[in-house]
Amino acid sequence: MTAPNQDPTLWELLRAMQQMRDDLRADFAELGTRLAEMVTKIQYDADRRTDEIRIKSLEGDVADLGRAAEAEREAARGARRLALIALVAPVVVAILVSVLEL
Repeated sequence: MTAPNQDPTLWELLRAMQQMRDDLRADFAELGTRLAEMVTKIQYDADRRTDEIRIKSLEGDVADLGRAAEAEREAARGARRLALIALVAPVVVAILVSVLEL
């Protein structure tokens, strides 16, 4: 008695190769889809430069707002000083006039 032949037939090999080809096509299609979603280094660098420009612009705007707020505070202090002087000066003058007349 001889042992049964364990070698695959040509049709089995053909089916296996077709299955491998179909698997490879599916894998390449998936890879193509994933690569289409990727960003190139050039696009990434351009986006980074754009973001840096925006950030610097916003930093400049924040600094301008800070300077404007400080100027407003200084103006408010000046207005308070003028109001205080406008209220105190007549009282001081009245006191001086009354003291000097005696």
